[in-house]
Amino acid sequence: MSDGYKALATTVDTLLRRTGLDRRSLFDLKRLSFHTSLSEADVRRLLDGEELEAAEVDHREVARRIQFLMDTRLRREEGPGGIVRQRPYTTPEIAAGIGMTPQWLNTLLSQRKQSSPNLKHAGRIARFFDVPVNFFTDEPAEALDRVLRSEVLPRLDAVVGNPRPAVRNRYALEIQHRLGDVVLEPPVERALMLFVDGIAREEGPGGLAPHHARNGPSSHDAERVSAGANYS
Repeated sequence: MSDGYKALATTVDTLLRRTGLDRRSLFDLKRLSFHTSLSEADVRRLLDGEELEAAEVDHREVARRIQFLMDTRLRREEGPGGIVRQRPYTTPEIAAGIGMTPQWLNTLLSQRKQSSPNLKHAGRIARFFDVPVNFFTDEPAEALDRVLRSEVLPRLDAVVGNPRPAVRNRYALEIQHRLGDVVLEPPVERALMLFVDGIAREEGPGGLAPHHARNGPSSHDAERVSAGANYS
């Protein structure tokens, strides 16, 4: 097992131990795919401890990752009536943002150019799309480990560190992690917190529901109101 796979296995184990959740509850495959450029199927395999077929990160792979960013990172624009819409960046917009010509970018994406962008150009593209430079060079296990450490661990630490008992409750942790950056309408948020508070009261500080409450809301109820892609 390479160092990248060993580091990934350690990070996954750390996350599972810290939260007490299983892979199905903890990991949002769609979100992890968004931050790594890996397919959801490959993310699933890596989280399960499998190794992917070795592939060189060459100019074709770098071009694929740039195209992935162009397909998934959308520009927000406010239209008539204050309605915000999202659309892909155009090639001229990206070229202008990185200080290159549209022809240069098109040649790179067409894979006719037999070399990857140099460090300066890669840095400009990374800044434009707000990703780290190693987004273009990481091997799959390294990419997933990077995202788990930079995106998932801090989010979980912030949730666990909140002194509110309801947020420390494992069900609230699961719900908040699945929601990610989704902003709920105030009535929905209040209803959700009341639901979680009820579970926390029934389970008690030790995490075990009193005998008379064990037939009440369960983790399955929490799953029904949670959002995000399921790990299945």
